Amino acid sequence: MFLSFLIIAQNNQTKLMKTLISINEQTGNDYEIIIVEDSGFQQRSPLLEFINEFFYKLGKQIQVITNLRSQGFSYGINTAIAAAKGEFFMIVNEGQTINKTASTILKKKVATYQVKHKKIDMVEFRINYSNSKETSEIFNKCDVLLSPKTNKEVLAYTDCTIFNKIFRRKLILQKNVNLLDYRRTDAYFIYKALVYTSGFLAIKNVLVDYDLCVVTYSVFDLIKQWIYIFNLYRDLNLYREYKDELEYAFLRFCLVTFLGIVSLQKNKRLSIKAINSAENKLKRRYKSFLKNKYIKDIKEPHFKKIVADIKGYIKNWKLENTK
Repeated sequence: MFLSFLIIAQNNQTKLMKTLISINEQTGNDYEIIIVEDSGFQQRSPLLEFINEFFYKLGKQIQVITNLRSQGFSYGINTAIAAAKGEFFMIVNEGQTINKTASTILKKKVATYQVKHKKIDMVEFRINYSNSKETSEIFNKCDVLLSPKTNKEVLAYTDCTIFNKIFRRKLILQKNVNLLDYRRTDAYFIYKALVYTSGFLAIKNVLVDYDLCVVTYSVFDLIKQWIYIFNLYRDLNLYREYKDELEYAFLRFCLVTFLGIVSLQKNKRLSIKAINSAENKLKRRYKSFLKNKYIKDIKEPHFKKIVADIKGYIKNWKLENTK
């Protein structure tokens, strides 16, 4: 089996139906669906009744795992990875819609670019953010088999979301790559996987539609996870080798991803705490970042504008989000 779609269901049947219908419309059939029900123990599970009513007769391979009590997104994904049978897996958020050709395109891309002596371990694709009318960009070279060990720029340019990637399941299990329980550590998962990744492939295809929304977890988990990332690379004696790449990725994450997510929350108190946290973490890296080899040729226009005047950007962000 080529692909496992992994979904954490938290009692939102409307979003789940939207996602499952899109998966059911795949043009290829070489996939399975793993659903971890994380709404907590109930004598009658609305989710299981929903699955039975709408999808049981379709004959698709669906496995539902029920947690006796809610364990959270990270725990659920780790459970789903262990239960999956696909060569690759895609982590899917409730409410995402998957392009009907996604599994076919991904399978074809892997077959085209994978070589005998180097397996593809991670594939990055694009997401369309429906409610903002924006599409994520790819800053790595596309349709070229890259190795993070020699193509170090992969660590600088890879997007820190797990929803625009597929991962080779065997590598993830063998190297014990997992999300840290009870907190969001998407970037940590990606950067730990990159340590062991032999083949990385980026493609220009938009394979997922998703609405950006208010998050249900602590946004500060997102920025705290970089402590784990830096410590991981130090423990493996890789920090000096990838210092520029990690530093570039971290500053972009703070200034673009983290502050962007905080802005979506429309919460003044949260914004004040977030900008103070980000500013404190960035101050120590300003001088070294100005010498970073990647800022000479920033591929992303928005980030390039920010880097040209980081202090000015932070000042304007405060004015816009903490009024």
